Amino acid sequence: MAESGNATYIKWKYQHPPAFQSFWFEQIDYDAWKQYAATNWTFSFYASVLYLVVIFSLKQVMKDRAPLKIRWALIFWNVCLGIFSTIGFLRTGQELMNVLMTPGGFHKSICSRVGLNPPAAFYSVAFALSKYVELGDTIFIILYSKQPLQFLQWYHHCSTLVLAWKVMPYSEPIFRYYGVMNYGVHAIMYPYFALKVMGIRIRREFSMIITGLQMGQFFLGVGLNVYSVHVISKHGPEACARHSVSIKWIGGIYASFLILFAHFFYERYLSKRKAILKTD
Repeated sequence: MAESGNATYIKWKYQHPPAFQSFWFEQIDYDAWKQYAATNWTFSFYASVLYLVVIFSLKQVMKDRAPLKIRWALIFWNVCLGIFSTIGFLRTGQELMNVLMTPGGFHKSICSRVGLNPPAAFYSVAFALSKYVELGDTIFIILYSKQPLQFLQWYHHCSTLVLAWKVMPYSEPIFRYYGVMNYGVHAIMYPYFALKVMGIRIRREFSMIITGLQMGQFFLGVGLNVYSVHVISKHGPEACARHSVSIKWIGGIYASFLILFAHFFYERYLSKRKAILKTD
């Protein structure tokens, strides 16, 4: 553990020799980024407040105006985020699988700081940075489609952004799971959005699958968090590389995501289907 002012961050040495080759841009000072997050994570909170002010103000500005003709900009936006998410999924997923394939791999992948390589470190930082970028999703929705602002959407964006920067300094192996799952879902979701904006008709069931995948990642995220708590409660805090702050933040936010997305899934897909069946 290292200190930066009044904040602390945990060091995690790279595997040597590395299991995966890194590109030049993936070779970062990971400790420096964790140190920055430890001392400046509140910036993500202030950015979230600014984001809320902007989107609700912009909603009022656009209330009596026609949607902007930014279709191709929105397609480009979604394609870029889809490509980024796919690369992030592959580069972080390979490391997670590499650890899982070792003896006792599941436990190690959650509780032991082993097998860290530069590509995964780079994309963990890129993950946190991308949460700032993804705030733009709501801006496009307001300017292009003028859809109502849903609590689930802006709460999800704000919470994910703050959570990513709050827990980054703790260097926890369990973060691999959250990154891989989120990258994986977004690798499907953003291309889906791009195709919809292009006017390509996609079966309704596909959007159900995406929402189901989102619920799945939150369910697994809560389960992994519970597993680490069980290990600590049974064998002591040294048995699993978790920090109490991270456990509480991830547990609370992921549980809220699971509840909100489950409610959204029910209201959007199941309750309407029940209503149709009753009318028939």
